[in-house]
Amino acid sequence: MWRKMRNIQTILFATYTLIIIIVFTILVVWVYVWVSELIKNNATDSLVNVGQSMQNQIDSEIRKMNDVSLNVMYSNLVKSQFLAYLSEIDKVPHSTLSSGTEQPATIPGASANSIQSAKELAEILTAAIGPSRAAEQLYLYDFKGKAYGNGFDNGERSYNPNSTPWFQAVMATQGKYITLPVEDAEMSKFISTREKQYSMSLFRQFYDNYNVPIGIVEVKQYYNRIFKSVLSFVKQSAYGESVLVYDDVGQIIYPLKADRSLYEPYIHQLVERQASNDSTYESFQNPVTGDRELLSLHRSDQTGWSTVVIVSEKKLLAPLADFTRKTLLVALGILLFAILLSFIAAKKITFPIYRILRTVRNIRLDDLGSGRIAQQELNSGLNELDQLHEAFVNMSSRLRQSMDELLLSQSQEVQSKLIALQSQMNPHFLYNTLTTISVMAEENMNEQIVSMSENMSDILRYISSETSSVELGTEILYTRKYLEVNAIRHGQKLKFSFDIDDALNRIIIPKLVVQPLVENSLKFATQQEPPWNIRIVGVVDGNEWRITVSDNGPGFSEESMKTLRDQVDETYLTNVTPVLQLGGMGLLNIFIRMRLTYGSDSVFLFGNSSSGGAEVTIGGHLEKGEQT
Repeated sequence: MWRKMRNIQTILFATYTLIIIIVFTILVVWVYVWVSELIKNNATDSLVNVGQSMQNQIDSEIRKMNDVSLNVMYSNLVKSQFLAYLSEIDKVPHSTLSSGTEQPATIPGASANSIQSAKELAEILTAAIGPSRAAEQLYLYDFKGKAYGNGFDNGERSYNPNSTPWFQAVMATQGKYITLPVEDAEMSKFISTREKQYSMSLFRQFYDNYNVPIGIVEVKQYYNRIFKSVLSFVKQSAYGESVLVYDDVGQIIYPLKADRSLYEPYIHQLVERQASNDSTYESFQNPVTGDRELLSLHRSDQTGWSTVVIVSEKKLLAPLADFTRKTLLVALGILLFAILLSFIAAKKITFPIYRILRTVRNIRLDDLGSGRIAQQELNSGLNELDQLHEAFVNMSSRLRQSMDELLLSQSQEVQSKLIALQSQMNPHFLYNTLTTISVMAEENMNEQIVSMSENMSDILRYISSETSSVELGTEILYTRKYLEVNAIRHGQKLKFSFDIDDALNRIIIPKLVVQPLVENSLKFATQQEPPWNIRIVGVVDGNEWRITVSDNGPGFSEESMKTLRDQVDETYLTNVTPVLQLGGMGLLNIFIRMRLTYGSDSVFLFGNSSSGGAEVTIGGHLEKGEQT
């Protein structure tokens, strides 16, 4: 039993599984602790930020009201115009004024001066409120029971200082005094809703130039506008949050008509924190429900009010509980999947080793360098095993290449001489040329005979030379001589042209690679009606040189193209260059000689051109062809 379990796959599987369980357990515990703390911190931070945002919005609205009161307090124009207005009102007969009631802006029996004074005061107070309507209503009170309003309620009214609840509190306060929310029947008239409207007022005294109190300014704003952010938050609360706002003596400002017994425990616990203006939160056990709750406390330095956001800890941390359940399920699934992967990984390692062993056992000498081994890709997904297989394949290819190079080096001298003998030009060309010379002799065409004989002599000398490599310019020169000989024979039937880049003249190439291409083109072009056009073009294309020989003959047949293509493709596929054939300087021999010279950088293209006729292109890398 134990001996069977001592294989690589079992040992790897057990090792991987143990490592995965240990590492995964540590990782899951660490991630859970970190994420749970993060969720809790985010929840509490969000709670604190919401509470601070609401407090800031309340402070902003109170600040606007305070700014309006300060504009009035420090405006000499307002104070002087208010005094002027009061003096004009005093001139109006007392019978035209009704005590305790609102009067129109233009009082019956009032003089033109009093009317003008009222208009000017109204304009000044409108400017003090501003176009943004920082306050909905503004009142100026004197200490004799007279007041003037601007906003929704415009005009004079009277009041009784002794019976007004806020009067004594304002007189006893050096700065501003803010009232609790009260139901405001007058301001409800100007709102298109049947709901009762509540308002809050900010009072402060204002003084003359000698710092003597001359009156009281009241800035009034809708309760719903001051607590707009609070109302919106409570309406859209996701976890059933509630909000409590109370002043520095514990009076509840929000919510309206709150049951004090429900909020007294919160106020009692938090009242000791009123000395601090920093935002904070703490845990609290609700004495009524017994639930743990989180309280976010924010105290305003401007108003002295404290804003408390109250939320159930269970509801706020519900995402954490959901995360815990999901983490356990996902962790279990991932662990099972990881164990399965460890089994697959162990099998993945052992299976490629078995394949390599089987390949080594079954290899034959004929398989070396044949491409059959290279085609058997391992694709194990493991670099070491793939590299081992690749090294074995490369060793096989190098072994075959070494054997080929040894055989080639031993036979190269003999083959080169055989190729030189077989590469001589077509005997029919020689016969035809001699026949042409004979006919021209009968016609006393001595000049043409001399030219043809000299060209033939140069061509034969060039072909029979032992040099294996020549400059491209030399190859082109003797190719031109070859065509000139044929031009004398065929006359106007044969047309040829050369377009060779001068940069190619010094390139070293194998001898007799261009002339056989021209000879092959001429051979097939003459099989159809003249004229026969032969074109030789030489260009530099990037780091390569290329020579293209084209004709207007019948072109390659499908069968010949397929045969040649298969031979070339096999060479590219196996990376083994065939031995030179002794059948003459055919296209395959030219391809082989180019590949032996330039290796993988050699260029050998063939096909039929779009205008008809065959087209063959050879070439190589410039660096390998440059003369040293």
